[in-house]
Amino acid sequence: MAPAANSAPKDTKRLETLIAFATRLEKALRDAVDTVPLLADTLHDHLEGIALLSASAFANKTRDLDERGTRLWNLAVKLKDDAKTAQALALVRAFATLLLDCAQRTAVAAVANDIRVMKTALKASKCCLDQRLLSVAERIVERAAFYEQRLRKYLEAKDAQDLGSSVRRMSTEYCVLRITLAWRQERLDLAELWLANMDSEGSALKLYMAEQLADTLFEIGRDQMTKGCHKSALQWLDRAHDILASQNPEDLSTEASEVRSCIMHTTIRVLLKARDEESISRAWNICHEIEGETKNKVIFWLLKLELLAIDQSAAQDYYEVLKGVVRHIHLSDANLAMILHHVHELRRRNARLAHAVLVVLLSERVLVMDEMAWVERTLITIVWNCTTSPELGAMTDALDELLGIVVAKTDSALSTAATHAAQILMVKRIEALYNQADYDQADMWCRIALHDVFRGSGTSNVGKLQRKRLLCALGRSDLGKCREIRYHMSDSTERDPSTRYLLYKVALRCQDAELAAECLESISKEQAENTNLLYACVLEAQKNGDRPQVIRALSQVLERTTYRATAGLHLPALLRLTARMLIQELESGQSQDQHCIDELCKVFEGAAAAAKRSRRDSSKDDVFPSAELDWFSRNSYNVALKMCTVWKAGATLRIVQVCSIFIGLYPVEHNAEQASDLSLRRLFCDFLGCCLLTTLARGEEMIEDQLQYYLRLRKTMDDFRTLVKRQLPKLEGGAKSDLMRKYSCLVALDFEAAARLKAWASLEDLISESESCGDDNIYSIMADIILASEAPAAIIIATLQQIVNRVWPRDIGNIERLARWIRCLLSLALSFNVEMAENLMDQIFSIARSAQEKRIPYPMEELEWVATTAFNRAVDFYCTSQDAICRRWAEKAMSLADLSNDDGRLHRLLQAKYLGLTWDR
Repeated sequence: MAPAANSAPKDTKRLETLIAFATRLEKALRDAVDTVPLLADTLHDHLEGIALLSASAFANKTRDLDERGTRLWNLAVKLKDDAKTAQALALVRAFATLLLDCAQRTAVAAVANDIRVMKTALKASKCCLDQRLLSVAERIVERAAFYEQRLRKYLEAKDAQDLGSSVRRMSTEYCVLRITLAWRQERLDLAELWLANMDSEGSALKLYMAEQLADTLFEIGRDQMTKGCHKSALQWLDRAHDILASQNPEDLSTEASEVRSCIMHTTIRVLLKARDEESISRAWNICHEIEGETKNKVIFWLLKLELLAIDQSAAQDYYEVLKGVVRHIHLSDANLAMILHHVHELRRRNARLAHAVLVVLLSERVLVMDEMAWVERTLITIVWNCTTSPELGAMTDALDELLGIVVAKTDSALSTAATHAAQILMVKRIEALYNQADYDQADMWCRIALHDVFRGSGTSNVGKLQRKRLLCALGRSDLGKCREIRYHMSDSTERDPSTRYLLYKVALRCQDAELAAECLESISKEQAENTNLLYACVLEAQKNGDRPQVIRALSQVLERTTYRATAGLHLPALLRLTARMLIQELESGQSQDQHCIDELCKVFEGAAAAAKRSRRDSSKDDVFPSAELDWFSRNSYNVALKMCTVWKAGATLRIVQVCSIFIGLYPVEHNAEQASDLSLRRLFCDFLGCCLLTTLARGEEMIEDQLQYYLRLRKTMDDFRTLVKRQLPKLEGGAKSDLMRKYSCLVALDFEAAARLKAWASLEDLISESESCGDDNIYSIMADIILASEAPAAIIIATLQQIVNRVWPRDIGNIERLARWIRCLLSLALSFNVEMAENLMDQIFSIARSAQEKRIPYPMEELEWVATTAFNRAVDFYCTSQDAICRRWAEKAMSLADLSNDDGRLHRLLQAKYLGLTWDR
């Protein structure tokens, strides 16, 4: 007895140290969870120290230890663990569990307490196992064994049907933990004993525990596979599969169904390692089983691919499965490499099927991804397959079409390295065909090698391929083709202006627009100072009635004169003629190409620049009189109106800006009617310009360019704002209403521009300005814009509040729209400023009550959301001991719930929950 007596003071001291540490740990969990990992070593020491204490040391501390253990456990559960704190919190749970265990050792035996400690021990040991704290987990499991045995005895001694299922479930959970611990400790023999012990009990597993046990056995099997122990892996995987198979498939959870699929998937992987006939046969059986069960066909196809790769004869099946994988698998570098590997395997069986798979891969998957490296890799594989497979040698047309699709989808050429790799393969094919005197096919491969997708090949390589084409044409004795090829290779004789003029006449008669254009370009460059030949080309085109060629020739004349007046040239007349021809061409519907549109824009812009120079230089004769200004102003305005829905926004904007320039160049001396007409035309130009600038800004990907568009929009809007204030008093009826609609539209666009430019100070003024527009729909637009903007929360809240304040008194009929805004406003306020959110709650109550009085009830769903959100926030305040604000928020929530048209159900629910709260006294 002497040693026990001597150890009592030590136990007392140790217990005091333990309690002091528990107090310190509790404070750390409450105040600064980041400091808990620093206590990990000390936690380990105290976990060791608890084991050294005798049961008599706890006799007078039972309640204290129980309460401390409970508080520590609740704090550890409440805190969210992360990579830094997860292990420390697992130790805290273990420490709390041992405190509860110590309290229970000397307390009067009670089944409820045993169950509580047992549940805590099971959860704590799971956490420790997840964090690989095996020694700590083992200690907790040992204590769990004590309670498991005691609970079993209780069930055997008494009729406790109410607790029987719970105790049996914990016993099963305990066995699963034992198996997991043994596996983690690399004691599979012990794991098998525990598994056998579960089987020997003869009780069917409940669904939940069956899923948990199967998941554990699957992890063991997968671990064994990773270590190369395939026989052991199969045993554990089969056990996992058998457990889930014993359950009703319809009762299995989604996670369990996925685990079952993973078990079968992994089993096939293990069987494929053996490569014997029996294993392959069993793998096929499992694969067919998966096919009948799984909804994810990709998993089945991938497994089937591996099985088919062993069978050298199943080319068609291999193709069908591989095509399914290509169409449905998530693309990544690894998956692309896997697909191309199987393509190579399929090519050994059938090159045409391999080509079909590659076409599907390129056209349906790779081209829609923003990964040019994947496009290049796939395309080079296609070229390699076509150039090295005799049965694919004649598929040049299909390959050319495929390359066209690549250019259309990517709008870019292959990299230099990829281009050279592909051309090396094609050149080998070209040389082989040429040596076999197959000139047609060789020429086709040359054309493919010169495709636009390979435009990064370099001048030298292009020249070689062109010369090869010439050789192929000579081999076919096609002199016409020879002349064509020589023409494309260019020659100093062909660049002579006189020769080009004759060729231009020939081109007109043959209707060879391309050749005619090249001739004009060459003449223009060689005759930079003399435009006589260009005028001759204009006359020649007019004789043939070829309007596009007349336009081209006139455009060349204007470019050579740089849109400036020269001796013997009346510039406005030339510009009018060119503009009229271009307008006729566009209105005829025969040409809407961008080149023609650009030329018309250039003509009007050149006329505007010339008119400006004419106005600045008053010493010379007036080259652009008012009549010319009027013609260009009216026609540019009419073109903009006609083509604004046809052309791209940028081109229309150019015309609109030119029209504004012409209006600004009018002489000051003009009558009131003309001034009013010009003012309205300028207003409509500003309106159309703002709309076009918005379109361009929204479609612009470069942020800097986008912001520049918005800046121009705001500047144009300032001009419109100044003009509209002068013009509105002069209008009435429909004209005034139309202008007001345009004004309202532009205010909304200006609001969008201000939001995108982060000009937050302008938003309030624009909302105030919208009052004068008389269009309530503008507030919806403004609300959508500010909610979608990058504005700070304070700005969004203030702006949305202003919109709500303006809309509510005048637009009660659209209460649903207002309710949506209020929801957004409240959500922002809750995360930004609680006081503002509380004030907003009062406003919501006022609006909802007012709406109810006016028989336009506040939307029930929105009212319920606000009420429940407010009550939840009250609960948050309650959890942080802010009782006063908790009561206010709860009362506001119940007041709102009282307005809900649900026969008081929500109000009674919230009131019941509120009455269930306990307050510090």
